Amino acid sequence: MKQLESGIDNQMFNFEDLENILKRLDFVVGGNWEYDHAFFDYEIEKDHEKYVFLRIPVTTEIGNLDEQDAHVRIGKPFVLSHRFESGTDQQGISANAGATFNQFASPEDPDSEVEPQYVDEAEQVLQNVERALLH
Repeated sequence: MKQLESGIDNQMFNFEDLENILKRLDFVVGGNWEYDHAFFDYEIEKDHEKYVFLRIPVTTEIGNLDEQDAHVRIGKPFVLSHRFESGTDQQGISANAGATFNQFASPEDPDSEVEPQYVDEAEQVLQNVERALLH
């Protein structure tokens, strides 16, 4: 994980407005959101060995994320890289019916070093986010 400096850090926005702007920039709300926090993810790289995301965390200041007038504060953006094991997942669960569906390997290094080209790309994307949100 590599944290990035940004002018959007600690800024407050209406969640729905923020989501609409970030969707236009190819961000999605990550699947692990809760009522009081979420992550906006921008996919930088994804293949069978790793994935790399620019992630913008938000926490609620007013209301809950499922409410129309929820307001959120943006946290420090960061680049996240996960590298997967090659081959078979040694800790996977096999059962007759489940064997077909449990083919996905566990992370080899869930917080692997972020390569410089991904940091550069994330910083460029973050500049577009700053222009969209702050100007």
